[in-house]
Amino acid sequence: MKWVERIEPSREEADGPWQRGLNYKTLPPSVTDAKGIDLDQMPSMTEVSVFSGITEIENDSLGQTKPGDRVKVKARGWAWAGGGRNVVRVDLTSDDGASWATAKLKEGSGQKFGRAWAWVFWECEIPDAVVREDGSIRLASKAVDLAFNVQPENSKHGWNVRGLGNNAWYRESLFQ
Repeated sequence: MKWVERIEPSREEADGPWQRGLNYKTLPPSVTDAKGIDLDQMPSMTEVSVFSGITEIENDSLGQTKPGDRVKVKARGWAWAGGGRNVVRVDLTSDDGASWATAKLKEGSGQKFGRAWAWVFWECEIPDAVVREDGSIRLASKAVDLAFNVQPENSKHGWNVRGLGNNAWYRESLFQ
C-alpha cells in the first residue's frame, strides 16, 4: 500500500474491471473460455485458502550420492493463509507424501489468532530426503491453517482455466 488519502466504505464491490471483470472470477471446471459467461452473476474471489512455498534447499552431500540414498537436507520457505487465519503447521516430504517432516515456524508465527495477515517463515530439517533416479532431491511443502485447511496434493479438485485459487503442494527440486 502506498499513501492512502481517503477510505470510502461501500455496500458494493469496487466498480471497475479488476473487481467486476474477469480478474477475480473463478470459473467452473467445465468452462474453457470466458466468452459468453455472465460475469455479473458470479461472485468475485475475495478470500483464498492456505499456501506455502520453498525458497531454499541446502544439502552438503550432493555429488557424493547415488539414487536411492537418503540424505539430510535443510529447507526454508514461507506460508500464508487467507481470511486472517494463522498458519499452524508446515510439513515437507521428499517421497511424495509417504513420510513427512514438520517445519519450525519462525518470523510471523506470533500473530494474534484469527488476525494473521502476514506471511509466516519456516525452516525444516529433513533427516532422510530421498535421492531420485536423476540425482535430484525433490521436496514438497504443504501448510495447515487455524481452521485445519490443508494444501491439497494437486490441483485436480479446483482446476479452472485461469488457475485462480490453485494452492496445491509446492514442489521444488535440488539437482547435483
